[in-house]
Order: sequence, then C-alpha cells, then structure tokens
Amino acid sequence: MNPEDLPVYREKARILEVFEKNQIVVVESPTGSGKTTQLPLILHEAGYAQSGIIGVTQPRRIATLSVCDYISTQLKVKVGGFAGYKMRFEDVTSAETRIKIMTDGILLQELKADPYMSRYSVIMIDEAHERSLNIDFILGLLKKLLETRKDLKVIISSATINTDVFSEYFNRCPVIHIETETFPVSIKYEPPVHDRSADSMLEKIGEITEAHARNKEGDVLIFLQGEKVIKDCVKLLSNCPMRKKLFILPLYGRLSREEQERVFTPTPPGKIKVVIATNIAETSVTIDGITAVIDSGYAKINFYSPRNYTSSLVERPISKASCNQRKGRAGRTQAGDCYRLYTKDDFSHRDLFTIEEIYRTDLSEVVLRMAELGISDFNSFEFISPPGKEGLIAAVETLRMFGAIDDENALTTVGKMMAAFPMLPRHSRMIVEAVNRYPDVLEETITAASFLTAHSPYILPQGEEMAARNAHHAFRDADGDFVSYLKLYETYMDADEKEDFCRKHYLDDRIMGEIANIKVQLEDIVREMGIPISGGGKVPDYLCAVSAGLMQFVCCRSGRGTYRSLTAEQISIHPGSVMFRENPKYIVAGEVVRTSRMFARSVSPLRREWLKIISEDLYYELIDTGSDQKGGRTQGRTEAHEENRVRIGRRSFAVKPYKGGKKIVSLPWSEFKQVVAKVKPGELSRFKKMRGRVILSDGEFLNGAKLNNIIRVCQVIDPEKNVTGKIPAAFYTEAEFERDTVFNGINIIMHLYRKPKSKKQLGFVTLHTDGNGSYWYTSGSNFLASLEESLSSLEVIADELTDKSSQKQIGRMYRKLNEMMNI
Repeated sequence: MNPEDLPVYREKARILEVFEKNQIVVVESPTGSGKTTQLPLILHEAGYAQSGIIGVTQPRRIATLSVCDYISTQLKVKVGGFAGYKMRFEDVTSAETRIKIMTDGILLQELKADPYMSRYSVIMIDEAHERSLNIDFILGLLKKLLETRKDLKVIISSATINTDVFSEYFNRCPVIHIETETFPVSIKYEPPVHDRSADSMLEKIGEITEAHARNKEGDVLIFLQGEKVIKDCVKLLSNCPMRKKLFILPLYGRLSREEQERVFTPTPPGKIKVVIATNIAETSVTIDGITAVIDSGYAKINFYSPRNYTSSLVERPISKASCNQRKGRAGRTQAGDCYRLYTKDDFSHRDLFTIEEIYRTDLSEVVLRMAELGISDFNSFEFISPPGKEGLIAAVETLRMFGAIDDENALTTVGKMMAAFPMLPRHSRMIVEAVNRYPDVLEETITAASFLTAHSPYILPQGEEMAARNAHHAFRDADGDFVSYLKLYETYMDADEKEDFCRKHYLDDRIMGEIANIKVQLEDIVREMGIPISGGGKVPDYLCAVSAGLMQFVCCRSGRGTYRSLTAEQISIHPGSVMFRENPKYIVAGEVVRTSRMFARSVSPLRREWLKIISEDLYYELIDTGSDQKGGRTQGRTEAHEENRVRIGRRSFAVKPYKGGKKIVSLPWSEFKQVVAKVKPGELSRFKKMRGRVILSDGEFLNGAKLNNIIRVCQVIDPEKNVTGKIPAAFYTEAEFERDTVFNGINIIMHLYRKPKSKKQLGFVTLHTDGNGSYWYTSGSNFLASLEESLSSLEVIADELTDKSSQKQIGRMYRKLNEMMNI
C-alpha cells in the first residue's frame, strides 16, 4: 500500500492547521489508520524537524522497533540515521537523528536529564489509551512543562477509547477524529462447552480455525492469555487435519525480535496465516490480511499489593473496549468475522474500560523519579488519574526503608545514586549497597540485578522438561539461585559459541544476550560515578548486598515448607528454584508472586547473624518474634511466645507484669521510634485494650496509658529532642519579668521533665494560671490533661500580653499545641 493512501493522509491539511494553532492536540483513530508511522513524517515534511527532534513514544519494545523500521524503509534511510530508536539498554540513534522512536520509559529518563526537553520540537505520545503508569506520569510532566515551553508541540495519539479524558486533562484541547474505511464484522458468540476449561477452549479454537481454513479466505488472529496456552494452541493446530494449509505464528513478549517480526511476513501462496497472540496484538502492532478474529475474552494482568509488596499475574476478563479493539482487527481490509469464546450476556456485564495501571502497580519507581525531579508533594502531583493514597504511602515507605528519601521527601545521597539506574528501586538499592559497603562483590551484585531485571533465561520445552531441568542443574549451587546466576553467567561468557551453549543448556539465547547487555550498561553507569568495579569477594557479603534491596522479600521459616516476610504469610519456595525442597531457616527472594499460591522466586539462604547486618528491622521482626523455631512445633511455640509480645509494625515488644496482676507492653524508645510513625489510623483499634509505657534512657512516661493513645501521642512528639532538665520559673504578668525567660519557658510546654518525687517517671511540662496574672509550671503524667491545661493557660496569657512580639510567639505555640490535639 502507498503510505499516502492511508486515512491519516486524507486529514493532513486539517492536522497541520489545527497543530499550528494549538500547542497540544489529541489525534483519535482506529488502529491501521497510519497515525503512528505517518504523523511523524507529516510533521517532518511540514518543517517541524528543522527546529528539533520529533520524538515518538511507544509502550512496547516490539512496536518501537517495527515503527522505526517502517519509517526508515519509507524514507529509504538506514536505521539509526535520520530515523532511530532508543529502548532501555539499547540506543540506535545518532547526531543526525530527527525522528526518534522510543519506549515511554526512555522519555522519562530524558525528562530527568533535560526537564525542558530542549532538543525536541514535538513529542508524540502514541497508544496513549493504554494508560500505562509511564504514560500517565509523562502526561503529568508534559502538562507542567508546556506552561514554560510555549514552543513545544505535543500530540496525544490514541485509538478510539475514551479520548475525551485527554482533552479535558489538557484544558479541552482539540481532538482530531480520523475516520477510516471499515468493513462489517460479524460477531459470533461461541463459548466452549466447558466454559473455563483450557482444553475445551482449545478444542473450540481448533473447530473454528479448521472451518475457516476450509470455507473462507484471509488470515486468522487468535487472542489468548499467555505464553503457555499459546504454545498449547500452536501444538494443537500443528496436528489438526488442516495443518498443511496453516502458517502458524505465535506472538508474545518473550519471543526474540526476529520471531516476533515474522508475523508481518506475507502469507505464503495457498496458505492461511494464523497468528496466536497475547493482547500485544490489540493495538500495538497491525497485521495485514486478518479477516477472522478468535477472542478468548481473557488477558493476564499484573496487580501489585501495596499491603504486602507482592505481585500477582491474574487472568481476568478483558473490558468491553478491549473486546471491541480485538473485533476491529478483522474488518480493516474486507468484511470479517469475530468469534467470541464467551456469551453475549458475559460481554454485557464486563467493565467498560481496563483499570488503569496506576491503580494496580508498584509506585516506588515513579515516586523516586518525582523526588529526583524535585517534586516533594507527591499527593498534589497532577496525574490524569490520581493514584490511591495506599499505593503512594507504600511507595514512600519503601523508599524510606531503602534510605532513598528523607522525611521531607527529598532524595538522600543513597537515593541520588539509586536514581541513576533505569530500574526498579529495589534492584538499584542492591547495587548502591555493594558500592557503599561491599565493593569486593560489586560486579557480582550487578550481575544479580541484571538477572532480576530481565525475564528468566531458563526454558522448559514441552516434552523435554526433565532434560531441561537436568541441564539447568549444571549451574546449581548450595548457596541458592543468586550464586547459581553467577556460575551460569560466567560459563555463558566463557562459551565461544553462545547460541550452541544456550541450546545445549535449555537457555533463551536472546534473554542471556539481554542480561549481558544490561550488565554492561549498569557497569557503565557505575563507572560514570567514578567508582571502580571489582569482584571476587565473599558470598556472605554478596548475599547481604542483594538482601539490602530485597528486604521486603527476606523471609523466615514459619512452618513446614512455608515462610513469611515482613508483610506476607504462607510463602513457598517456587519449584523452579535451586532451593526448592530445601528448608533453610532464612531466605532472600528476588520477588514474591501470587499465582496458585504465594511463591518466592530466585531464592538464596541467609544466616541468622546476617539479618542484623542487613537491617535491624529484619532482625527484630523475623527473629525476635520467635518464628524461627524448629520442626513441627513451630506454631505452638510461636503462639506461646506471641502471648508475651505485641507486634507493632515490623517490631515486637515485650509484655510484662503490671499492677494487680495485669500486663503492660514495654516500649523502649530506641525501638519504638522506628515503627510508631508508620502505624496507620485504621490499625489503632487493635491496641485499645492494651496498656503500655515508653522507656527513655533510665526514665519512662505514659506509664499505664492505653497503647493506642501512646501511639497517637508518640506520633506528634519527639521525646529524645524534647527533654528538659529544669522546670521553668513561675511569673506574674502585672509585675516586671524577664521576657526571654518567660518565652523560653513557654517554648518548652509539653516537653518531658522528670517528676521531682520520682526516680523514673517523666511528665509533660504543663502551664497553669489562676486567671489573675499568675502563671506557673508543673510536670503532668497525663498527656491530654497537660495539653488541655496548657492550651487554656495560653489563651489567658494571650489576652494579657497583647504586644505584637508576644502575640507572635504565643500564637506559634498555640498552633503547635492545637495540632497535638488532633491526635
């Protein structure tokens, strides 16, 4: 097809006219209109590339590559010249590149390095309807940037899915609708006999595909949930009666670039091309010649739990919008058919749109990037769809646990180092730990981070599972998967014929190459920091460095074959791990995921004495609760131990005898301060029937108060900083008094002071008045009573000392005490 025959070219004049008059434009059209490949060229022909680069983002690597190839072929230029692409750990651009195709993550990196995007004249956000976390973050940053860069132009390119939300977000910017010639698509609801049976579904797919091959022309596109079921479908169709007429091609993320691009090859004469794909084929790629779509109605969607830091790959019904996107692939060039493997009633009850990624993913990387850009008020950042508070709170807690941000949400020295790496914070934290504490294992830690960043290289072909596992065992090490990764990588790099090596050992050659490439890129980043890379250190140091980034996935044995982390219970070691069937007391995992069960993947054993080195929180939480007991008696011992301890956050505290045979929770401030600020309001109710006391050095305060009230109080005071050794002097307002002395006293109201007749008891400095000009201080043990008395006295003194200086100082303390009342 001549590119100028594509629908987008029919609207060229209108697009350029609207674009010239507006800083931002939304372009809406169905897949196949040519907007992705032709809009950059239309803008180039109009001269926009003369003043800067035309940048185009894509949500997926396969689309980044195919779009760049298409544009380069159309321009008859070499990839990397006038048109180039950039993805994580792969940059094929040059100084002459004027049209740059990149993944959305790359644009985020460039916004960090150059917040004004000074090298760009146009930014085009393609496939914006997918609403990935990166896309939503980019839109928020661009909205702010457009206020200062009036010469920057932005195109939001979207399929016909809820485009009004983009126009409203960008102050009702214009929307250009590109109409495309569509052909009728007949929808046929054909659910399998056994609705949710995989075998029944595949049987139905076989029937439909064979019938199409016998009676109709055109190619077939089948949408399935994931790699395994796609492989099963390939096997089924490869053995069906019509197999000789079928040209079968799978399409999913783990395939190599060459394997993925085979779906674009012309169908051989006399054959029917059958593409079996995940939802990658909904909008990101356009495959010509499709006249029949078979839609399973399902996709695998990632969900992240901010409560326990675990991920789940959940098979869920797709939305109505996605169903219709899939249907539309069949009517691009001629009339077609869409076979839905579900009922019409099922379709009518589906969600209208897919839930945005911002509501179901880990926000820690985005929050780290926000902090890097100087954004400290994360809640007020103008996302197109604001994330839930729980997700933001969990992200902030994660970064503070890593020491990446401070109490003001600014990057720490550790955080600045972490932000230099284009990867998840937990992976960059591993590397930073090695840099700072374990330089002799820095190279090994970078290797581990490279493995965790990529997909698993281990493959298990159907029918060859045991042979594959035996081949993988060649790299086994008693110190678990993280040390096995080092053996594997070293052996791979020593191999002369790497492709043969991977074939022999059942490894994915593309992924091993990607791991090697990632490692080189990460080492370059470290060297740019001026840090030499060394290796060969001790295994304990290596595993401690790794664990510093994976603290959320350090686990202790809680029962027979089960573990618990800081936040999750009933975790099992994944069967694919070297440590499967082993039973170490403590482990670190690369991730904890929920599938049929909660599984720890990429597992290595840890020793008890290492935990306190990694993190004191880990030590107190995983050991101090007594959950490391042996054998089958674990549960009983733990329960008995728990009767004498109370868990608050990630620490546990001793329960000791108290007056009248009662018990009280003892709260040493050195430990309590680590967790008290993180207790959420919704958690307080479970502490209201308990009593406690806070121990500070050789003193104690709030002795016998309800534990939920102790937590509230200690969230608004800082006992260590606010202890006074002297009670302020009394004063009388109608007499002459030393103003500095008076206000120095007022400034320490509610500070802690040792009560005169007690060796241990600390009380709160309380201001009293008789209402007749006399004021004096005492030490009160009841926080709220002292607070109310002091507030009341301040109100009286404010009426008496009316000069501007006094009012300012009294007002400052009054506001502070009022804030304390909000507990």
